[in-house]
Amino acid sequence: MITVAVTGASGFVGRRFVACNRERYHIISLPLRDANPEAANLEGVGAVVHLAGKAHQMEAIDDQVYFDVNYELTKKLAMRAKEQGVKQFIYISSTKVYGDDVKETLNELSPCYPDDAYGASKLKAEIYVQSLAGDNFTVAVVRPPLVYGPEVKGNMIRLLQLADKNYPLPFGSSGNARSMVFVDNLVALINRIIEKNAAGIFVAGDLKPLATDELITLIRKHLGKPRRLVTVPGLFRRVIKTLRPALYTRLFGSFVVDNNATNRRLDFIPPYSTEQGIAGMVNWFKQANG
Repeated sequence: MITVAVTGASGFVGRRFVACNRERYHIISLPLRDANPEAANLEGVGAVVHLAGKAHQMEAIDDQVYFDVNYELTKKLAMRAKEQGVKQFIYISSTKVYGDDVKETLNELSPCYPDDAYGASKLKAEIYVQSLAGDNFTVAVVRPPLVYGPEVKGNMIRLLQLADKNYPLPFGSSGNARSMVFVDNLVALINRIIEKNAAGIFVAGDLKPLATDELITLIRKHLGKPRRLVTVPGLFRRVIKTLRPALYTRLFGSFVVDNNATNRRLDFIPPYSTEQGIAGMVNWFKQANG
């Protein structure tokens, strides 16, 4: 049984990774915030899955915080892993490295133009860890889009709370497409990378993107609520786009990542459909809210 050291084991993805793999790996948790990565004991570890980091925040914080956590800690941990003979380092990055205002479909080879400190810090860490790769140190970078599932936080939990109300929502005929990944599909992808000792850049994702109206329809279906979506005039959308461009992008913009090349390289098919993932997330939400 391979020993896998996991950072961020108490986070959303980390908890799921540990729960799904108790019988597959001998898992060691590395709490980076409480320890110096340069002193971590990684002897005998076969792979490091680096999930820990400073998540993207909607409220303003000092840009340096992102670089201190997402780049500096990653740099120190990767160096330590290589020094101690770890065979594989898997860095969980983000599709935020591409930037937000993207019109074309993205893939592993798409140029990266991050437009905030979070994306820039993730990209800088990607570049560094890849520079350490060698015959005895395999490096894989995984770029997930929005991750959803039981215990989700952030924008998705707010959308769940909104969908749980009986209000009509102004997302009818949204006409957009956004890539997402069910957390169990992401865990399965990471497992496949470990299994194949795969190297390079990989993009995670479910089998197909969803429009905002499709997403809310599925959520309300599993909440047992009517769809209740209304289509707002194009003029209203243009006003939102002018006054609140970031809000418009999240609600009506498209962000599509093509993960076909990743799946072919790994001989991998995401094991769960988006509807299965949404159902699991909604069931957790209903239980958590009584």
